[in-house]
Amino acid sequence: MNKKVLYCNCGGEIVSKEIKETISKFLYDEKVDAIHISDLCGLCATEKQSVKKIFSPTHQTLVIACHPRAVKKLLDYAETIGNLENLTFLNLRETPVDEVLVNLKAFSNDEPSIQTEHISDPDWPSWYPVIDYDRCTACGQCADFCLFGVYEKQEGKVIVVNPKGCKNNCPACARICPHTAIIFPKYKMGGAISGSDSIDETAELQRQQQDLKSILGSDIYKALELRKVKRQSIIREEAMKKALEERDKAKNN
Repeated sequence: MNKKVLYCNCGGEIVSKEIKETISKFLYDEKVDAIHISDLCGLCATEKQSVKKIFSPTHQTLVIACHPRAVKKLLDYAETIGNLENLTFLNLRETPVDEVLVNLKAFSNDEPSIQTEHISDPDWPSWYPVIDYDRCTACGQCADFCLFGVYEKQEGKVIVVNPKGCKNNCPACARICPHTAIIFPKYKMGGAISGSDSIDETAELQRQQQDLKSILGSDIYKALELRKVKRQSIIREEAMKKALEERDKAKNN
């Protein structure tokens, strides 16, 4: 079976520039059969068809990125993961760079082929949540909390429908999720919210209870109801702004 490396040269700040440059240089110098992705988060959100084409059941693919749990949920969001049985992962958050290079050398084909690149939107930081449906109970608390229409509740399932609506570096919905089911792959503090494969359930429960109190106060249901009202107001304001812009554009034509 042919081998291929997929390397996410992450657009976030969770992997140092020095490590990313070392890996990129190794891939080019050794002529490793590799696909360089400027930001896997961005590609999974905006170019799902491109992500699907990258992976093939005829190739054994080594994915070099962040936490494997986070990457799997990203690929699931891109509707790709169900087709992938030949994936292995190297976690750049936790694996020393020397170990990464050793694994790369062992994985490479004897006959290298042309390397390709995929560049995501450089003007968007690709900060958005993905949902771990193995943990999600579809309670909808995240959708009720979010003011920016990132989530929708559809047929008993919560879905991320507007990733670009998410506010950069805001993981608040993940902090109050009762089941630690929301992942922000670029979350710098690590732990379950960043997609760590190892989750301390007791510690996460304690953290979540503290975060609920600090973010929503003592009356959670009332706070969520107020946020729903505020979200509706924001949506109306944005719709009115868009309508006025379209009216003014029409006048000028």
